[in-house]
Amino acid sequence: MSIEAVSWALNDAPDVPPQCLAVLLGLANHAHANGRAAFPSQDRLSHYARKSVRSVRRDLDELERLGLIRRGDQRHTAFLPADRRPVVWDLAVERRRPLPASLDPFAEPQSGRPTEAPEPVDNRADVRVPSVGDRADVGVRTTGRTRPSGRTHTSYKPSLTINNQERPRSLRGAALPANPAAAHCPKHRGSPARNCGPCRAEALGGVA
Repeated sequence: MSIEAVSWALNDAPDVPPQCLAVLLGLANHAHANGRAAFPSQDRLSHYARKSVRSVRRDLDELERLGLIRRGDQRHTAFLPADRRPVVWDLAVERRRPLPASLDPFAEPQSGRPTEAPEPVDNRADVRVPSVGDRADVGVRTTGRTRPSGRTHTSYKPSLTINNQERPRSLRGAALPANPAAAHCPKHRGSPARNCGPCRAEALGGVA
């Protein structure tokens, strides 16, 4: 398949009868880039053009009469049996018709050519971002550091300082409780050691 030959048949081949265009395109589909050595069978051309084989023969004769195709080097089909060798055709790609001014490549968009891009449209809704001064006080303490210019760079990271809360008291220097057993009288259980009632009664001569 040759894109160059197909392009010639579509755009540049002059005086092509409309009824013969499908057969000419079928030949161009099998030709080389220079338009030579196209040898599809008449049955295949009939399949391309949706015509009978007899109609394809008439179209080939007409294209040859108009000088759009000519018989080429038949040795290209020497590898086929003699009774099944199709005719080798060359396309007259040197013949070209002028391009109408209305079909100038710059007059209309062509495939593969970038067209002028439209203006970009901003579909985003208007969003107002409040400034730092308009923000509500959320009770977040900010920290900052002083720049060399003397300004303070404020960071809005939450501070780890806990306000309005008592700090835990240190136990350093506080008196620890004494041994519980030493707080009771050794003779009278249940009485405090320093204020034992039975011991005072014995000291006064009373009955314990």
